[in-house]
Amino acid sequence: MRLIYSGKTKDVYEDGPYLVFYFKDSLLGEDGREDTGGNEVIGERPGKGSAVLKQTEFFFSLLERNGIRTHFVERIDERWARFLRAERIPLETIYRSKAYGSFLRRYSGWVEPLQELGIVEFTLKDDSLGDPLITEEAISRLGIASEGELEKMKEVTKRVAEILEEFFSAKGLELIDFKLEFGRLNGELLVIDELSGDTMRVMKGGRLLSQEELLEVVE
Repeated sequence: MRLIYSGKTKDVYEDGPYLVFYFKDSLLGEDGREDTGGNEVIGERPGKGSAVLKQTEFFFSLLERNGIRTHFVERIDERWARFLRAERIPLETIYRSKAYGSFLRRYSGWVEPLQELGIVEFTLKDDSLGDPLITEEAISRLGIASEGELEKMKEVTKRVAEILEEFFSAKGLELIDFKLEFGRLNGELLVIDELSGDTMRVMKGGRLLSQEELLEVVE
């Protein structure tokens, strides 16, 4: 295998028609504290990579059972997994079920904490720029994705929200927000990368679930 990308939370290797991910034990947060919505590495926790992979396997399998195509193929062991090699679209598609985190800070005075939203936002996936918000018109004009692809991404994201909300609601939990990435493979859009406690926020009684608590939910 050939290493083609080393990121904050995983290393990605090329393996013929597949990608192989190695999930790291990196903790993400903001201002030196752990935060499931954070983007900075603030340390490591043994077992974190294994937990993220187990969650990704569970949630991608849940999506597949409900008709959403993903690039997940198989878990190799506790830290390694194999995925279909799709052409990554450099966007994060964010679904905000309720107002929290950066959305509250961005629109302070205009929105209440945990106000119902049900909206989709796009950010440009570029660490050097801080993953800025980007409009659909700019995405199309810059050739990042077509108008048809954007509509499909929004449609799939809203369907994923329905699936996750139904799953968590049945367990007495509340989905706050999540983010997806998409890739192209043979003319089809697939959900790629991961879906875990690093890419979603879930609450119980007004308190965010930790990685460990979310892992217990899916085991």
